[in-house]
Amino acid sequence: MAERPTTSALVISIQNPKGGCGKTTIATNLARAIQLDGFETVILDTDTQGSTRDWRARSPADYDGPRVERATNAGSLGRVVDEHGESVDTVVIDGSARLGEHTGSVVAVSDVLLIPVQPSALDLWGTVEFMDTVETASEEIPLSPAFVASRKDPRTNLSDQIHEALTVYNLPVLEGTSQRVAYAYAAQDGQTVLDGYDSKAAAEVNTLLDDVAELAA
Repeated sequence: MAERPTTSALVISIQNPKGGCGKTTIATNLARAIQLDGFETVILDTDTQGSTRDWRARSPADYDGPRVERATNAGSLGRVVDEHGESVDTVVIDGSARLGEHTGSVVAVSDVLLIPVQPSALDLWGTVEFMDTVETASEEIPLSPAFVASRKDPRTNLSDQIHEALTVYNLPVLEGTSQRVAYAYAAQDGQTVLDGYDSKAAAEVNTLLDDVAELAA
């Protein structure tokens, strides 16, 4: 497990070892929102699949979005966070899609931990084992964890989909993102919904930013 970083930068991680839960979508859009709010931001891509790296590689040459750095060595993650934290205000970590040493390392270096959950029984069940890691870490380090709804039906109230199933963990459940094609279109272009793709999607991301700011306070 990685050592706790000493950087003064805020470290926000998006982690759930359940694959396909929307980690990269939340990481890239939230990082862009933080950047547009006036804070220097870097994204650390810890997944061997390199989804965030690939997203940034598709960006237009003149796109001024957050830079992406690779950080796939679990043991050195704390050092990498410190290294990049020297020149930015916020480090956003896109977590790995597997349960293992890297999962614990991401949790260990975080100030705020966002756990994306899709509104399906399989996704909720897949989160249970990971929560043992989160609960243990929360007892040992100053960590602010919260669930984030991912790809929810925008026509349905969040509480009807996942809120009741998650109350056993006694963590905040943030509204997060909806199932909107704008997220996919923006990702294909190496950009985010905040870059002129969809005002409703952009509003969701900005609401998430406000919620994260409260967690970090």
